[in-house]
Amino acid sequence: MKSWLTVLACFALVLALSNCAKSSASLDRVYVKNATGSRITDVKINHQPAQWFGSVNAILPQRSLDIGFPGQPVPARKASVSWRDGDGVEWSLDIDLPYDQTLEKAGRPMSLIYIIYPSGRLDVHLLESLKMN
Repeated sequence: MKSWLTVLACFALVLALSNCAKSSASLDRVYVKNATGSRITDVKINHQPAQWFGSVNAILPQRSLDIGFPGQPVPARKASVSWRDGDGVEWSLDIDLPYDQTLEKAGRPMSLIYIIYPSGRLDVHLLESLKMN
């Protein structure tokens, strides 16, 4: 029984350490696409660990919000995303962001794309950023 508890404790420690070692994506741009058939309002995004917070009053149906970060990219590992749909229902999700180790090793900034669908579904994609002039 004691050996089982030791194995379980070691597993928990390894799991905790691997979670702490997870790198952050280096973001230079965030897109938020409203893929619903109605206007969404009170859109808020909070990225961790940088404590970067952004919000907008409304995004029209089938339109996008494009936010660029001039200067130094923003590190992001997790995000809290909230919005109110066209029926007035408030949605709030806490998510782990995707991560691309190949892009980070190449020192390339990344774009994070949030797509908000009806019924509170949220898809998140990480892509290599294009250099904007």
